[in-house]
Amino acid sequence: MGCHVSAATATVTPSATIQPRQANGTRDNQSMKDEQSHLMYAQLFKELTNQIDENDRSRIISYCSDLYIEENLADSIEKNSELNTLTNFMREKIQDDDPICSIGHLMLEIGSYERAEYIYLKALSTQQDDWIRQASLLNNLGKVHQEQENYVKALEYYQKAVELQHRHLPEDHCSLSIDYSNIGSVYQKQNKYDLALEYFQRALNIEMNSAQKDDELVALFTNNIGLVYNDQKNFSQGLVYHEKSLEMNDKLLPSTHPTLALSHHNLAISLFFLGRLQQALEHAKKAVDITSQSLPNGHPQRDAHQDLMNNIQRKT
Repeated sequence: MGCHVSAATATVTPSATIQPRQANGTRDNQSMKDEQSHLMYAQLFKELTNQIDENDRSRIISYCSDLYIEENLADSIEKNSELNTLTNFMREKIQDDDPICSIGHLMLEIGSYERAEYIYLKALSTQQDDWIRQASLLNNLGKVHQEQENYVKALEYYQKAVELQHRHLPEDHCSLSIDYSNIGSVYQKQNKYDLALEYFQRALNIEMNSAQKDDELVALFTNNIGLVYNDQKNFSQGLVYHEKSLEMNDKLLPSTHPTLALSHHNLAISLFFLGRLQQALEHAKKAVDITSQSLPNGHPQRDAHQDLMNNIQRKT
């Protein structure tokens, strides 16, 4: 896993300023989308359960029986280009060295937090001799509670992960940058912006000074600092960090990568509130264009970019 023992928990955060819209299609269209999502989740669940031993497999299938389908759905998914694109995107997103943890990540994506917590706790109980894996699982448990807005509990897990690693690593070790960023993200959600900035900056400094610097994480932490400045209505400073993040992601990522779209989105927000509407619109359009090629219709991120572009167009 390289230098970063908790890499699976790193979060790319879209701006809190624009919320994904609710799907406004007909009930039939929504039912079709729900059915397609279920096909995707069922296929991924089947792929992952096929990779684990029989005892764990039987227990997890019993616990998640509504997701288990005997037939292989891959052919049906491949015939639907948008669903196939989303399935490949989700498969990559939940990938983990341990397929049981990947199932936990899948439950997080579905929003089945009780199941995700159960699976992560089960995995944690089997990793008593592997502190690196323990730290990663503690971060995952923190993510479960953060998604449920249980920030006190999330912070407790994130801090346990840091304390565990401090027993084995120096405080400025590169493995800890993501952990500090996770803590910063909780403080941001709690509107404790000074603490959020402190932890995001700490994460960025560690990564910048690391002999094994991960440029994608540098871009991520830079983006997160920009988000906090936007939250504080300090859009000039937010602009500085979002420009840096976009410049890095532009060099690092494929031209249709969804994270690149987020960089354009967040920069557009800073520009919008600074009154630079035409530039804001250009970046919002780029975010829409990117995700139109990489994410299916109805995906929350794609909808958020479209909403932002529409809002800016109404002001120009």
